[in-house]
Amino acid sequence: MSQHPTLTEMGITSFDAISKYTLRQEGDFDILKIYYKREKGSFLPRSKKFRFGRATRTVMVDSGRQQWQEVSEISPFLLRALTELNKLAHEEKKILNSKEAIAQDLAHLERIMAEKLAEIRSQLEKL
Repeated sequence: MSQHPTLTEMGITSFDAISKYTLRQEGDFDILKIYYKREKGSFLPRSKKFRFGRATRTVMVDSGRQQWQEVSEISPFLLRALTELNKLAHEEKKILNSKEAIAQDLAHLERIMAEKLAEIRSQLEKL
């Protein structure tokens, strides 16, 4: 079973290739566009677009005057997809943060080694 069942149901299989996504509203539809990291010269698409209909319902806005208003809501399926996309983005950020931490540790170690080597050379010259 997939970790991302909603995205899998949408036909998305290469989760690690997702670079970002955008969401916009056009009339009674929400448009989700998912962008992928692709190698230069790749024949695979750089993005996929999905349209989701918005549900409309009537809600009471003023009970004293019996005023009602139509409100459109985002699709529950789209909400699940966005949750999974945010989870993917968070996982990628975690990986990037750990990579940055390792790079910082390496730079720190290089600095310490350079200082220690300079100290040892200085001691050697004094002899």
